[in-house]
Amino acid sequence: MNTATGQIAAAGSSTGRLARLGLAMRRHRNAIIVAQWFVVLGYLVLVAVPAFLPLPPDQTHVWNNLTRFAQFAFWGIWWPFVILSIMLLGRMWCGVLCPEGALTEWVSRYGLGRGIPRWMKWGGWPFVAFVMTTVFGQMTSVYEYPKPALLILGGSTIAAIAAGLIWGREKRVWCKHLCPVSGVFGLLAKIAPVHFKVDQSAWDAAPAGHRTSRQHVINCAPLINIRRMESASACHACGRCAGERNAVQLALRSPNAEILGHPGAPENKAGEMNDWPARLLVFGMLGVALGAFQWSASPWLVAAKQAAAGWLVDHEVWWPL
Repeated sequence: MNTATGQIAAAGSSTGRLARLGLAMRRHRNAIIVAQWFVVLGYLVLVAVPAFLPLPPDQTHVWNNLTRFAQFAFWGIWWPFVILSIMLLGRMWCGVLCPEGALTEWVSRYGLGRGIPRWMKWGGWPFVAFVMTTVFGQMTSVYEYPKPALLILGGSTIAAIAAGLIWGREKRVWCKHLCPVSGVFGLLAKIAPVHFKVDQSAWDAAPAGHRTSRQHVINCAPLINIRRMESASACHACGRCAGERNAVQLALRSPNAEILGHPGAPENKAGEMNDWPARLLVFGMLGVALGAFQWSASPWLVAAKQAAAGWLVDHEVWWPL
């Protein structure tokens, strides 16, 4: 076959259903983009609209009040689905459906296209952002009130758009370096039984300058060195590189492959270890995140919230309230 799509299909003709699914994701990129915009619309409705409605009375339910429905849909269905999907499919949510990722990549087409500054490449930003959003979310009861949810989630979305307008060109600089949940998602993706597998020997055996499809040129939005990719942590599983050089395919693996096997991240040098994921796991997820569920019953937290609220009122700072 000499057509672009034919070459891609031939590359996966004997690699099983998962490999063919990965190739289909590459061929039908436009359908994925349409799905992303539907998710963006739903995200805006669930997060923004309830913040401008009156607080619901105690006797309301999800079937007769939009605010209650939005809270249930987002925190009860949407968010657990995202976590579960990453544990099963890797970061396919990020690459296929995430509204912030879609927005930051889209606006970066028309932005300044500046290079990534050195300060942004510090590996601790996801840890810091996760702890800050968790603490602030608990202090403002983000799960119970729509305005704190809009402040945190909407603020994150605005920051993602701003990052796309300034840095990168059709890339997801925000997702790679600054997103508050990128570190958590990267950790969860390590145990996913589905991932995009790269055969480095097949990649190197391809002719110099070879591209599987001229119509589907690779744009790796999360800025991964695909040839050296060994971990699913940073891969957004968008399918854009499926079939490339007959070396990349969607495949199954053991959930402990990255736990017991080679732990290197795709962007790391050989043998280089990154301590920030370990810090995020121990101090962020097992520490701050789990502790946050107990804070609401703590008299110390109640006193701290009241003191902080009193200070803000005394200084006429209203936006955090």
